[in-house]
Amino acid sequence: MFDSAILLIRNPYKSLMAEFNRKYAGHLGYATDRNWKSKEWPDFVNSYASWWASHVLEWLKYGKRLLVVHYEELKQSLIPKLKEMVEFLNVTVTEDRLLCVENNRDGNFKRSGAKQKNFEPFTQEMKDLINKYILTVDEALRGRNFSGLPREYVPR
Repeated sequence: MFDSAILLIRNPYKSLMAEFNRKYAGHLGYATDRNWKSKEWPDFVNSYASWWASHVLEWLKYGKRLLVVHYEELKQSLIPKLKEMVEFLNVTVTEDRLLCVENNRDGNFKRSGAKQKNFEPFTQEMKDLINKYILTVDEALRGRNFSGLPREYVPR
């Protein structure tokens, strides 16, 4: 289907929380305490965590030519990673375009970091499940000769 693809992977813990917030409070809001304490949260973790892993595993299995990019590394080194990505896709991008990206890196759809600093919504059972998926994905990445997942993903 595709000759090349960029597989963007985010820490599943952060990904789960961000998607749950988006689902219940839109692009800029936060889910309420009631949402987090409801039955929806454990159900969401069970379904979305497995989707996170299967998404990566399917691309690793069927992707012919892949560039794996970790979301956190993209945020950390935006311009070098974007250059790597456009080069991989054999696309030309002007320095002006990259400068525009750099100057607008925060964008319009970003939650303020103030709301959930010390919030820990994951039970030990959830962590065990997610950690199993992290180890499976890490092993699969290494099996395809990619570097594994970043250390910060490794089980808590």
